[in-house]
Amino acid sequence: MKRAHGLTLAAPLIAAAILGANFCAAGAIAAQTETSAQRTVQNGVAYITGGVGSDEAAALRGVAGQYSLRLTFLTHGGQFLSDVDVEIVGPSGAAVLKTRTLGPFLYVSLPAGRYQVSAYAAGTRQTRVVLVNARQGTNAQFEFPALVQRTFAPCCQSPSVTK
Repeated sequence: MKRAHGLTLAAPLIAAAILGANFCAAGAIAAQTETSAQRTVQNGVAYITGGVGSDEAAALRGVAGQYSLRLTFLTHGGQFLSDVDVEIVGPSGAAVLKTRTLGPFLYVSLPAGRYQVSAYAAGTRQTRVVLVNARQGTNAQFEFPALVQRTFAPCCQSPSVTK
């Protein structure tokens, strides 16, 4: 290769290849993030859950209109809450959906009607009756006490409690 000002021309080509690989990797990560919340079907009921991170939350908000019941889970302090066990009982009295959330949002496609939604988190259970409107959909928000986490001090085996 020719030398220009003491540098070979190979160095800029290598740098361009490295930058190109980084951009491709970043694109793959972004695509994975956008699709990490997947539409799932249980008992004929389609739902999607997630919303961890700003990209996934924005992606879920973008599809919210496709779901007739939109649930949000928070702590009393307003922090988003994940890993909430949810059971939805339909007008017939049978459970139509049982799942654990993968983020603060759970969007469900349900026919219009009256449903009982039970959510379990932070050692408590909350139950609400919601009327699902087929045209506009229905939003419901559940707020739970802040979670208490048990951690172990590095020097000891007895747990200490933190909030």
